[in-house]
Amino acid sequence: MIGRRPRMFRRCAAALLLFIPAQLPATAVSADERPGKTQPPAAAKSPQPTPDTADPQQPPRKPLTPLPELLQKELAGKTALNPEGTVFLDSAGRRLLLRTEVACPDCILEMALVPEGNREHETILRIRSKAFVIHAGLLALGMQPGKPATFSPEFTAPSGPVISVTAVWLDDQGRRQERPLQEWIRNNTQRYHAAAMSGPPPGLELPYKALRWDKFNKEILWYGPMSDEDRDDLLSKWDHEPYQKAIRQFHEAGRSKPMQAEFVFAGSSMFRDEETGREYYQAEGGHLICTSNFPDALLDIREQSSAADGAQNYEGWTERIPAEGTPVILVLKAAEAAKPAAAK
Repeated sequence: MIGRRPRMFRRCAAALLLFIPAQLPATAVSADERPGKTQPPAAAKSPQPTPDTADPQQPPRKPLTPLPELLQKELAGKTALNPEGTVFLDSAGRRLLLRTEVACPDCILEMALVPEGNREHETILRIRSKAFVIHAGLLALGMQPGKPATFSPEFTAPSGPVISVTAVWLDDQGRRQERPLQEWIRNNTQRYHAAAMSGPPPGLELPYKALRWDKFNKEILWYGPMSDEDRDDLLSKWDHEPYQKAIRQFHEAGRSKPMQAEFVFAGSSMFRDEETGREYYQAEGGHLICTSNFPDALLDIREQSSAADGAQNYEGWTERIPAEGTPVILVLKAAEAAKPAAAK
């Protein structure tokens, strides 16, 4: 049974929020960083909608990258919601704070945040946390989930309250930086662009630079971004109007543009194993904050965005993202309602 949120999940979330704050101190450091501690404390025995999948045969996880003092202050006085010290509730500020690390600054994206060790080659950030803890934190802020994307009989965009997601980190000079997460995400420039054409440019030997001719589909092809110099050079090769239009389109499509889509609290769903009767929160599979649409996404973007290989819409904006392993605090809160336009 897929796509429902039974009472069990609500009870689990409520138990988590009531039980964990009593067990965990409000702290800005994880268990790995506490003096005299070499192993994180045992997890609180609150009900969980997913089983513990940790393999006892695996070696202990390495400690998280120590938080700089300025980032520790971001978490000071907030309530830790998990034993790892990576999800914090700021009730007064109506915010949820996630302690994350950069996983891949230059990857083609399907997610912006995943659980540690899960598809880190398709995300910008990773977090050492269960997905349901983040879900419970958003519930504690009074947010109610919408619905994940559906794909049959036709695509329906995910719904839910719009969530503002902000990245806070320190640059190479130790200065605090804060930007919307969308500014770390750009349109996928590493892809093929194609345009139907009656034939290749006469007299031009192809391939030329990244320009190709597909004789079977009768298309000209270009891969990746196109510089202004390449555009001007290619335009000079043929004054045929459809060709001129295609080259200009390839140039425009390859330009870096930040993601404009908003994140929404879709809320994933529960799956019930009919044989065992056990229920699982599906976002534990890795889809925490998504840039491609998934039917089990916790947070998704409110537009159609492909996860098909080679057709992903987004990539990391490498020049704007700090190095792999850099600690980043993600700040999640309800987006402010748009202000009405001033009367003229």
